[in-house]
Amino acid sequence: MTIHQSKGLEFPLVLVGSMGAVPRKQYDDLDVLLQERFYHRPPFEPMERTKTVDFWRLFYTAFSRAQNMLVLTCQENVANGRGQKNVPSCYLSTTYGRLADWRSLDFNPAEIELASIKPVNLKNEYSFTSHVLVYEGCPQQYRFFKELEFAPVRKNAILFGTLVHQTIEDVHKTVLRGEEGRVTDEQVQVWFRTNYHHLTKRERVYLTPVAQEIALAHVRRYVQRERHNWNRLQDAEVEISLLKDAYILKGQIDLVRGENGSVEIIDFKSERKPDLVGDREKLDRYRRQLQIYAHLVEEQLGQTVSRMHLYYTSEEAGNPYVSFPNNKHAVNDTIAAVDAVVKRIEGKDFSMAARPAKACPECDLRSYCDMNFVARKC
Repeated sequence: MTIHQSKGLEFPLVLVGSMGAVPRKQYDDLDVLLQERFYHRPPFEPMERTKTVDFWRLFYTAFSRAQNMLVLTCQENVANGRGQKNVPSCYLSTTYGRLADWRSLDFNPAEIELASIKPVNLKNEYSFTSHVLVYEGCPQQYRFFKELEFAPVRKNAILFGTLVHQTIEDVHKTVLRGEEGRVTDEQVQVWFRTNYHHLTKRERVYLTPVAQEIALAHVRRYVQRERHNWNRLQDAEVEISLLKDAYILKGQIDLVRGENGSVEIIDFKSERKPDLVGDREKLDRYRRQLQIYAHLVEEQLGQTVSRMHLYYTSEEAGNPYVSFPNNKHAVNDTIAAVDAVVKRIEGKDFSMAARPAKACPECDLRSYCDMNFVARKC
């Protein structure tokens, strides 16, 4: 882990690298200008000394993480394309040089008594959409993308949906601040372009101009249809979680609206509205997702959920809603199913009796399974 991540922790044995590090300037002309003209307090320490003091703060943090044994490690005086680099650096060489070499006969690691690692009860977080649904769709996909942290190749569809969601979120946040008058078509376009700029910088994935116009049309339709319901909005992008016996169940609700003592939860979908009969399996997954959200809202926030909705921003002429009642018995069955899935994930059970035919054609891992499924029963 990084030195910053180790703050507040202790370990029986700590190995610290970066012995070639030197103090580096951490401020620019803007920081100096802000300090001179706008800050009311004098600097805690002279700015020109900050880089040196921060350097030693960093390594003090690293060195003080060790309970029993601290090891400083590096490749000494490594050569690079411009010659030989001093490793350890002049700032750390004195400390480094005082230590016993691990090859020295005077160093006997068997004489060092290391403390036992304290037992911890850290519970993992799971969400229905990012974990349970992925695992149910294909345990092997879950293993690669969640357990082994491989990155999916195709992200354009994800970018499209995220762009629509974030722009609608900007609309909701503005309304909830009491600034409905700012929600104009011009402002929606500004939010949309800003979100697209930041998303493409972060993801390095892009949409064609046609796809961008389609995504913007999704947001415009939503604003035009729902403008008269702004008074019912209660909260947006609500992060909720529930502590279970073996894990933490979490979720993020796109929109909560309501009146007369009860609330409705809404999840936005930027895909084509599914057929209520032909796509029953997909709708059942979404229904279970909303049931999880309803359960979390009632357990954590203490509010009664009367209805649950899917809102399809792609729907042009028809009803964009698909609605479900909040059936308490069905919610309990869904929670039990989630418990069973999480138990398999925690047990590293990624076995499958058969390949999921619907997931395979568009899967980035299909070539791997083509080579290994029959032999390994992955």
